Amino acid sequence: MDKKKSKIKSALPKDSNPLFIQDRGPAQLIRAKHVVPWGTQTNGKRPDESMGALAPYFVERAEGCRFLDTEGRWFIDYRSALGPIILGYNHPEVQKAVREQLDKGVVFSLASPLEYEVAEHLTRLIPGIEQARFLKSGNEANQASIRMARAYTGRDVIVTCGYHGHGDWFSCGTGHKEEWAWPREGNGVPAALDALVHNVAYSDQEGLAEVFKKRGDEIAALIMVPHDWGRSDGKSFVEQARALTTKHSSLLVFDQILTGFRLGLAGAQEYFGVIPDLSTYGKAVANGYPLAVFGGRREYMSALDQVMITTTHAGETLSLAAAKATLRVMESEPVFDHIRQMGSRLMEGFNALANQVGLSAESTGLPQAPAFSFSDDPDIDQAQRHIFFKELLRQGVFPSRMFLMSYSHKEDDVRETLAAMEKAFKVLAREQ
Repeated sequence: MDKKKSKIKSALPKDSNPLFIQDRGPAQLIRAKHVVPWGTQTNGKRPDESMGALAPYFVERAEGCRFLDTEGRWFIDYRSALGPIILGYNHPEVQKAVREQLDKGVVFSLASPLEYEVAEHLTRLIPGIEQARFLKSGNEANQASIRMARAYTGRDVIVTCGYHGHGDWFSCGTGHKEEWAWPREGNGVPAALDALVHNVAYSDQEGLAEVFKKRGDEIAALIMVPHDWGRSDGKSFVEQARALTTKHSSLLVFDQILTGFRLGLAGAQEYFGVIPDLSTYGKAVANGYPLAVFGGRREYMSALDQVMITTTHAGETLSLAAAKATLRVMESEPVFDHIRQMGSRLMEGFNALANQVGLSAESTGLPQAPAFSFSDDPDIDQAQRHIFFKELLRQGVFPSRMFLMSYSHKEDDVRETLAAMEKAFKVLAREQ
């Protein structure tokens, strides 16, 4: 290993992988880990203890694009609660709708009119959705779409592309494995299921064509994230997916749990000009309230006549009221133009700052969710990112692998972030 690589890599703690961190840290975190595995409910929210005292561990409250941690520190948040916060924390119109509904009730013995009102809104906005049903999480919505596809086609094999949740149907299979995939061995999923699932990497057109050539007549559905945020585009891959599933009478499912309402109001359908058979949405649809959607053409949704997908809280009214208000704001205000503009300014500013200090770092992906590359060498990239993000935390900016922009990120927030990035780049340059 050359001296430069050795020096920069040494800046990264050996135990920086949160999967292998033992109980330690501030009293709150130790207390949480004693009764809650991981200390939290979501893998993406596990604290990065490699950042030491600079890392926030628990959030007290949030407003707009900022949160207050339990140590009394405010941070500009670019994780956006892992994606749900598209309008901003505590958005007044969404909160008002929820408070008004709270006085009416949360769950009833029969359906609420909100169920069909929100479904009507979605069918009007999103091409390809003629009917919609609700659940509480993206994992459930994706699982429901797979059950329906298998029931409709009478086939068992599924092709996956991207992350789709923690269900048995996804936590198995053959083919490509992403770096975030859990170890296959010992994960509690029967090995017999591997023959029913094949994993393909995003944009691997050759691999996708090959699996359909070999097993096309067995494939019930291809479920895919329509856009990989680290890339600038994927139109040809999405078009190929549509052509192959049509040719083999398989269903095409767009998992838009994360991309939904960030690519645009009408989703990937509008962005790529490709209409899937089924779509799933979550996260941003209710600006953080727990709601997920699966929907598609009536022909495919009719599979619910024979597929039992039912849960008591799917029609919970506070989340539906939040969704109704969120959709109304996104439709009536320049939410998407603003998100793109702020993301573009952040990307351009990052590139200019990197150039000033003579580093090869650059912004990647789309403005809605900018990513940042520090080196083509994975080890150097990881180590430099660690230094850079640590300095951002010191300056009150909460970074993320993808900076998920929201409607609440304003020009002043971006300027403050770029000022923090300027300081972080100077620190990084000194480490070279």
